[in-house]
Amino acid sequence: MPGTRAEPDLPRPLSPQRLGAIRKRLLAWYAEHEQPFPWRNARDPYAALVAAVAAQQTQMSRVLQIYDRWMAAFPTIRDLAEASDADAIRVWGRAGYPRRAVYLHRTAQIVCEHYNGRLPSERTLLESLPGVGPFTAAIVLNFGHGIDAAAVDTNIVRVLGRLLFGDLQPAIDTPSGDIRWAAERLLPDRQATRWNPALMDFGASICSPTPKCELCPLATLCVAEPKFGAGQRPAAARAQGPFTGSQRELRGMILSLLRASDAPLTRSSVIEHVAREARVKQSRVLLSERSLIEDRLIRRIDHMLTLGSSDI
Repeated sequence: MPGTRAEPDLPRPLSPQRLGAIRKRLLAWYAEHEQPFPWRNARDPYAALVAAVAAQQTQMSRVLQIYDRWMAAFPTIRDLAEASDADAIRVWGRAGYPRRAVYLHRTAQIVCEHYNGRLPSERTLLESLPGVGPFTAAIVLNFGHGIDAAAVDTNIVRVLGRLLFGDLQPAIDTPSGDIRWAAERLLPDRQATRWNPALMDFGASICSPTPKCELCPLATLCVAEPKFGAGQRPAAARAQGPFTGSQRELRGMILSLLRASDAPLTRSSVIEHVAREARVKQSRVLLSERSLIEDRLIRRIDHMLTLGSSDI
């Protein structure tokens, strides 16, 4: 499905022959290496939503664990909508970025209230839902509704930026508009359910941060391959700071205590425990508590703390 964006200046022209070769080789690679994730064949918009949200900033090796646990607890979008947000946060567990659980829960409530329990098939409506951006909307359209839409995640950025633009670290060097153009231009008609996962899996396994060019079926078509062959290496992407003692760790410790308890805990005991275990001042734990409340992951009830933002 060709895009309507203006074509950027490419180091090597994307002729019909080159375009066809890229599509043919990548789909052939995928036919041999396809991973049978359950949501890819379910044709279930809710399953696709859960998988896409779980995949945000998470390695695919962990996504299946999150997905299986979530779908066992909330098999349908109505099951999720009728649960409490505390239940959703508890099931999400230690999967990281727990706001995703809150977004899924709120989206389920909106869909059941306004769309009769069925996720919409219009991209603009999907992207109006909490936590649903262009990537998640594309996955829901592809695997949930059978509608072609170009998806872009970190793996796809890396593949397209190297293949067409010759950038070794596309996350830094390739403009997002150019990536979007490339994703739309390369997408074959009526094959999004194979093309998008092919790009994602290829970026995760072959065109990884340290690429395996010797195994790459696209090597002769790739602008970046000669640079890698000459010994050039990508600049390091910006990494997160140390986890130990960070707000991420403190937030996680607070959530872990509350997830493990069936009843609210006294606020003072939580603050004191986390400060003692993390060996930080209580003032830092209080900052983490405040951010969790602002993110609607926990709430205060008088002198108690509990998961979620409501009783329902």
